Amino acid sequence: MMKKIFVCISIAFFLLAGCIKSSDVKKSLTYSDFVVSLNSGMDYAAIVAKFGEPKKDIGSGIHIYVYQLDDLTEIWIGYLDRIIYARHVDTNQNVLHILI
Repeated sequence: MMKKIFVCISIAFFLLAGCIKSSDVKKSLTYSDFVVSLNSGMDYAAIVAKFGEPKKDIGSGIHIYVYQLDDLTEIWIGYLDRIIYARHVDTNQNVLHILI
């Protein structure tokens, strides 16, 4: 009886795992992801669709969406009703690159 339950659970697991698309699995973000895909015409929904939810919003007066990259640097996107700026910053908040 226990063996049947184990077999059934194993089959269910593999069937469900097969249904997950690789695009559904969140990958680490890199600087080049933003260089290639971020543009000033994107609204918030397009940003989230492309990069996921930001890790945090550190803005006051405007939104500053923070995305942590795989190398522990961050992308900061200043946003009101459109992207105002996008910067790549290091762990000390020094600007490394200006994207927009």
